[in-house]
Amino acid sequence: MAKASRRRESYEQPFTEDDVLLVEFDHVGRSIVRFSVQYLARIGDEWRPIVRYDTAHGRAHMDISHPNQTQETRDMRASNYREALTLAIRDIKERWEFYRERYERWMR
Repeated sequence: MAKASRRRESYEQPFTEDDVLLVEFDHVGRSIVRFSVQYLARIGDEWRPIVRYDTAHGRAHMDISHPNQTQETRDMRASNYREALTLAIRDIKERWEFYRERYERWMR
């Protein structure tokens, strides 16, 4: 029986012309081995990373970007990367407007 190979999938989902969700993940069979889920907003003439979930550093976590170029990192509570990927996509789809408004408020 052939060993399952690692595959990468990615897609982009625009919310508006100034707000987009970027999803990229690697999987072996049904197991997710790496992912990145990012919400980008165009503010002025610049695309800014507002919120990103990923598996960098060997753990699923969320990075919240601040306008002063700092980031706040929060670990995710998920039993595996597949669950964390699902939670990350759902969170951004449901809360992207909140994240944008908060970021813009922080810019003031």
